[in-house]
Amino acid sequence: MILYPAIDLKNGKCIRLKKGELDQVTFYNDNPVTQASTFCKSGVKWIHMVDIDGAFKGENLNHEIFIRVKNKLKCRIQVGGGIRSVKAVENLVNNKIDRVVIGTLAVKNPKLVKQICKMFPGKIAVGIDSRNGLAAAEGWTKTSEIKTTELAKIYEDAGVAAIIFTDINRDGILKGVNINEILELLNSTSVKVIASGGVSNLRDLEALKNLKKKNLDGAIVGRAIYEKKIDIVQALKLLKDR
Repeated sequence: MILYPAIDLKNGKCIRLKKGELDQVTFYNDNPVTQASTFCKSGVKWIHMVDIDGAFKGENLNHEIFIRVKNKLKCRIQVGGGIRSVKAVENLVNNKIDRVVIGTLAVKNPKLVKQICKMFPGKIAVGIDSRNGLAAAEGWTKTSEIKTTELAKIYEDAGVAAIIFTDINRDGILKGVNINEILELLNSTSVKVIASGGVSNLRDLEALKNLKKKNLDGAIVGRAIYEKKIDIVQALKLLKDR
């Protein structure tokens, strides 16, 4: 399993939200490049970055920071948040971003997302953000009528590099991962799945690892790292990145 430490960006700073609510924001670092460098020096191979401003406004407001991090560090970078056009994807890929996460567009326009997957093979992940089993969009402000497992099936043979599954009700509150819903998703698709939302300690990572599912690619961890509830070196040792 791969550990994906998270950097969420708002106004160019590293933050974490609780359940995706903008009025529940905690600022952790004014310099995302420095934060990313700290992660890389700890031995991680990937960093997960999200443009929170973009997710809510549908505009690409922090992409220059994504690119700056990629240019300065050797880690692979996975980015998302408000990426809703071919042009936005193309700009990121052309600037050597390793993987682009598409969420809202994956709910609203699967046909276009499948085309994007063909245009940029191996570069596209689909973000499936779940609120009570249903896929949410637009910075999690709107919940669709599509079940997360049904949305995953749409992209089964689309050439998606991974599905990033986030349990909104657990995101950023350190209450543990939703093992049952993650397992249901893993059993419903052959696509690689990255789990996100609620990781609070090493026991949560161990519980994911113990699922022993070949398509469980890794886990995204944010607040637990910033608040020193998870040590990156210990987490890497536990997960044994593959």
